[in-house]
Amino acid sequence: MKQKLSFTYFIFIFINSLFIVKYVSRIETFNGYIVVLIYTLILSIISLVYIRLNLNNYYKPLFFIIAILFFAFTIYLNINVDGNTLKVDRWSAMEVGIKALLNGEYPYSAIDHLNGRTSNLPTLLFIGIPFYFLGNIGFLQSFSFILFIYITFKVFNDYKDRLLCILLLIFSPSYLWEIYVKSDLMSNFIIILSVIIFMQDRISRNIKISPLFESFLLTSLIMTRVTAFIPISILFFKHFYKYSVQKKIIFIAVSLATVIIFSYICFNKVSSLENFYEHNPFELQNRQLPSVISFILIIIPMIYSFRTKDLKSIIHLTVIFLLLPISIAFLITISFYGFTASLFESSFDISYFNMVLPFLLLSLIFDYKILLPTKNIMHLADNTKNECDINKETL
Repeated sequence: MKQKLSFTYFIFIFINSLFIVKYVSRIETFNGYIVVLIYTLILSIISLVYIRLNLNNYYKPLFFIIAILFFAFTIYLNINVDGNTLKVDRWSAMEVGIKALLNGEYPYSAIDHLNGRTSNLPTLLFIGIPFYFLGNIGFLQSFSFILFIYITFKVFNDYKDRLLCILLLIFSPSYLWEIYVKSDLMSNFIIILSVIIFMQDRISRNIKISPLFESFLLTSLIMTRVTAFIPISILFFKHFYKYSVQKKIIFIAVSLATVIIFSYICFNKVSSLENFYEHNPFELQNRQLPSVISFILIIIPMIYSFRTKDLKSIIHLTVIFLLLPISIAFLITISFYGFTASLFESSFDISYFNMVLPFLLLSLIFDYKILLPTKNIMHLADNTKNECDINKETL
């Protein structure tokens, strides 16, 4: 257990360190590696103190105060940061893609403010439409933060756990970067995480769900980003395997219908097959990793689905199998271009590591109690049980 916690905490520090080193090093008076060391020491000390601290009834008001203030901060940042001054184009790629789609044009030929194109699959474009009409694609990040707050309520019964989870999120430079540049990547995987929790809750309580709904929902998620298949397969393949032949046929038929309809909506305006080959989201999403490796790393999680027992095991496996393709792609890029070019000259897009972060945070909170003295663990367990009983009575 301690080895698992050490691994997840190391990955958490590693991801944030990449962002600190890359962006702090652009400030002449700072050394990025020294800042990483200071960040790691301060975060580790504060986390250990927090874990062993007992603030009794203060966790709940602190949780809501911090959540509300940070939500307001995300709104403020999205309104006041001019996206056209940013050297990251995820927000504008989504915006021009949605604009083209609504105008009856091919969204994957639309050029953003940095002469790039959107790599978002159809569902993510659909998700972005409400925020496009609100006048700021960046509000998707504000929405996803509220969704993450909801996730902490569904997963953790103790306000101490919930507060620690959002504090680790808020003090993650990688997440702050996502908000500042109005990126949709981490928001995409917070949405996926919320659906996984929703589905696993019903599976664990043996609540029957229509295969029509299951198929449409999960296929829609996979059509946000190719790597979304990894957490979805870990969650669901074991259950799909146990379905009757009739249920499997219904599931596959609805899935194919969803793919066809969504694809038609987004691809029907492409001018030619050549244009499709040149401008499509799959080409952009697979640019960092060879297709054969991508295929293998997508198939393996389906096998590991049979090893899952509960939400905790699903989250842990998702962290590993999302991390694998990103890490391999990062190492391949380093082998070709060197570490300096890969990190500081953006030969590799380190924001891909942010796909792991929502799952990583839950994994950390699941395991941190092993650092507590035994009597504190028993006290927390009693508090959690009492709160669970209260929650059941109110449902």
